[in-house]
Amino acid sequence: MAALQPVEMKSVKGRITYWGIISLLCVGVPLQVFPYLWMLSGTLKSNREITRPIPNLIPDNWLWSNIPNTITQYDLLRNVYNTFILCGGTILIQCSISVLAAYALAKLKPRGSKYILLFFVGTMMINEQAIAIPTFLMFQNFMGLGTLVNSFWSLLLAFSAWGWAIFLLKGFFDGMPSELMEAGKIDGASAMQMLTAIVLPLSKPVLAVVMLNTFMAVYNQFLFPLVLLPDSSKWTLMIRIYAISSGRATWVEIMVLLTLSTIPVMIVYMFAQKYIVQGIAMTGLKG
Repeated sequence: MAALQPVEMKSVKGRITYWGIISLLCVGVPLQVFPYLWMLSGTLKSNREITRPIPNLIPDNWLWSNIPNTITQYDLLRNVYNTFILCGGTILIQCSISVLAAYALAKLKPRGSKYILLFFVGTMMINEQAIAIPTFLMFQNFMGLGTLVNSFWSLLLAFSAWGWAIFLLKGFFDGMPSELMEAGKIDGASAMQMLTAIVLPLSKPVLAVVMLNTFMAVYNQFLFPLVLLPDSSKWTLMIRIYAISSGRATWVEIMVLLTLSTIPVMIVYMFAQKYIVQGIAMTGLKG
């Protein structure tokens, strides 16, 4: 949807608004893009060039070897692999649970569904720092089956339910026409068949929003992986970046680490852009 309609552009107020927006973009976009350009430029410079008094954006010598050297030195590919295992597993488990819970609350309407939803939403108000130690103690002897600490399953189970995802999906399912569900019932479809054949195909945009936000939440997670994965070979990328930057890392290595951590997010946004726009428009989200 355009910010200004063609009819509005014909008025003086509309043209002033249009050029005001263009002026803000001309100032704001470079300010937003410049830190990323500086970060990318820093990965190809020497340490002396980064720290010299008069900085330059374009490197004097393009040191492409900085990138593979840093990745090899700290074995970053293992951390990237660990991160994507957690992100992919969490998205699969969390979306499955959230879809089933939201569908039941929105369409099946069990007794006390309002209180159940209130409980899910209430969990969003609990700070993660408050439950980090109880979560660790719970997974030390999980249901009497042994410890899950230092296992990816501890994080996958800890991230398996998210009240925000259930709340968002329920709101979307509530907006679906009841005639679709009634038609499915007339055709003899079960509740699960209606979910898979009717609800899910229409929910791609909102599912994309849920998946993207789940990816970002797990990708940027620091506290729980730090508590539940003490083995450094299972660290995620964020913990590795923190450990390296807290040591004797050079500015070049820090720039490479920041660039490496930014690239996956940009790729995900590029591929999910279409569904994100649709999801924002259909769910009424802003920002």
